[in-house]
Order: sequence, then structure tokens, then C-alpha cells
Amino acid sequence: MRCGLRLGKAMICGDARHREDRAVDSEVISGGESSHDVWFIRSGILRLQRHAYDGRRQILSLFFPGEIVGFDGEFREGVSVQAATQSGLCRINRRWFDRMVDQNDDLRAELFRQKQDQLDRLHWLTWSLGALGPEERLCAFLALSTRFMPYQPLPDGTGVLSVYLARKDIADLLGTTVESISRIVHKLSEAGIIEIRDPAHFRLLDISRLIAIGNIDGLFERMTTGIARRSGQLASLAPTEAEVSACFCGR
Repeated sequence: MRCGLRLGKAMICGDARHREDRAVDSEVISGGESSHDVWFIRSGILRLQRHAYDGRRQILSLFFPGEIVGFDGEFREGVSVQAATQSGLCRINRRWFDRMVDQNDDLRAELFRQKQDQLDRLHWLTWSLGALGPEERLCAFLALSTRFMPYQPLPDGTGVLSVYLARKDIADLLGTTVESISRIVHKLSEAGIIEIRDPAHFRLLDISRLIAIGNIDGLFERMTTGIARRSGQLASLAPTEAEVSACFCGR
């Protein structure tokens, strides 16, 4: 359970996985190329992206701490996985990993839950791009962000959200522009729904209104429960003073 998954003692070996820190925009998986590894996200956010025929970048999904990326086969050509924020990863040898999946029922069940969560996010994004406007999509994103970005609840029921994802990434994820996001943020501030502390920090004054405007009333808990659970697992594995790392990755 050192990395939040039941990988087994055989995996606690430098030959099985290796701890790596990745800078923003560094490529983790290149679509169309064979890979000998899968990746466990210890910290940070990864993005799944591609470029359209007109050159525009499209972000298809995000991957969060506690998730494993690349276990379900190769990404098609033209699609890649990159670090959207400074990220801490564990590289896991695919042969070792496949062996553990074959032997470990709990690991297979967790991978199924992760894939279902990722499909839920993809389905919501696909639906929202066709059914919602930019303001509705951004409100939903801000509400969902309270579960996968730093969020500090305050005694009065509000909370401060730290948005570490670049504005360009948010725009490409939500199918809009940086200028539109800036305009919508100021509109929400004027409406008393959020308070702008600085470009990356917002006090959310009324999360229920964000959820309502974003049309995710019945989806919020379903889309965020897995993210919150995996984040909590990792938090419980934070190293003590006697430990060098929360996971023995051979580094």
C-alpha cells in the first residue's frame, strides 16, 4: 500500500519502478510509440492532448494523483500525455505490472474503478462541449477543481481555491479562449459567486451556484468521489521523519 495501490512486496524494487519528477509540458507518453512502462501519478496533473487538423490543441482529459496511466494499451498516433503541472511520477515496468495485475484481484478492481472515473470525465467533457456554453463549463470546472486542486475551506462556508493549471490548459480543455475565461471570471466576481484574490487564487463564495450553473448537480459526487479517495490515500502515506519517501521507488 506504499503508493496507495496493492502492488505487493515484489513491486518494491528499483528494477520494478523508478521515481521521476517531471517539469510542466514534458512528455510522458507519446502516442503511436510502443512503451515499456506505465506511470503512477504521485503528485501533479497530467493532460491527454492532441492537435486538430487546423493546428489547434485539444485537451481530451486530465489524470490526477493516485491514478495509473498507460496500463490499458498504447495511445493512438497524434495523442500524447504530458505534464500539465510539476508532477511526481513512478515509472513501473510493464512486464512487472502486467504480472501483478494477473495475480492481484484488488489491483484489477482498482484499475477498473479508475477507468470508469476517467470515462465519466470524458463523457461529461464531450457532452458539455456540445450542450453548455463557456460560462457553464467554467463554473463546473471551478466546482470540480475543489476536489483535485488545493482547496482550503473557511469557517464561513466559503473556501479558497488554488488553480495551478495554466489558463491556456483550462481554455483548451473547455473549448474556449484565455480571453473568454478572464471575462467570465470577472463576471462571476461581479455577481458575488467568487472573489478574485489573484490570477491563480479564488475565494469561492457560493459553490452551490457554481454547481447549478455548471449543470452538474447529479454528477458532482460521482465525478469527484474517486479523485478524493485516491488523494486521501496518498495523503495518509506522507513520509514521517524516519522515512525518506512515501514509496520505496529505488531512488
